[in-house]
Amino acid sequence: MSSELSAGMRLAFGMTYASEEVGGDIHESSVFRDTLRLSNLWGDDSVGVSVSVVESIQESSKFLRCNFASKYFIGDLNSHVKQHNLERCITEIILDYMWMPDTWTLTNYGSHKFGLLKNILILAERNYPFSHIKAGGIVYLPIPWQFYHGIVMSDHWKNLTRIFNIDYIDFKDAGLNPLVRSDMTIKDSIAMCGKDIEHNLELLTYKGEKVASFIAEDLYHWRGTHDIFMKLTCKQRDKATNEWK
Repeated sequence: MSSELSAGMRLAFGMTYASEEVGGDIHESSVFRDTLRLSNLWGDDSVGVSVSVVESIQESSKFLRCNFASKYFIGDLNSHVKQHNLERCITEIILDYMWMPDTWTLTNYGSHKFGLLKNILILAERNYPFSHIKAGGIVYLPIPWQFYHGIVMSDHWKNLTRIFNIDYIDFKDAGLNPLVRSDMTIKDSIAMCGKDIEHNLELLTYKGEKVASFIAEDLYHWRGTHDIFMKLTCKQRDKATNEWK
């Protein structure tokens, strides 16, 4: 399945959508850049929601101001969905890959003891009428080295591998990530906003100093040298056995 999954909600973590920025002159602000990129990614799709602690200028159904790693995220998402009468079924979650220094990413996106992963698991295990990740729904996570190591060593890794099929996308196939593929079509405009796509993708390949001494074979799942994204595809839960297949 791909980002073209229909009849569902698409979430973009770490990005701020501001409807008033659409159609404006290009300028170097993170909110404008995010809005430009999300407008290109979602097109006329009315069920895209960006989630970030960075404030938008005005309230919008396409933006939820919240820390997606916090314990309050699930409740805030439910309230947002109810308020704007949005789809409960989530088909796609993408964590932005732009500007992800290794240590910064681990500190911020790995906060609350990797609450990001806990919230993803909660969404996967829930059912309608609550917001939930549907079977076949996909989560894309950028994986700079320290952040990746934190993921596989976290308390949530075992459940992630139980509920999701886990694949990796390497540097040369970065376009398999829908956000990267979309960004590539407007890379000149993004560059005018102060960010270079290829450079930001290359940064994800750098090996963090804190994991240089670990042996890859020590872990069953270990990203390859050039793997830069983790792709998690939600399995189907067997109602009779309660097992994920």
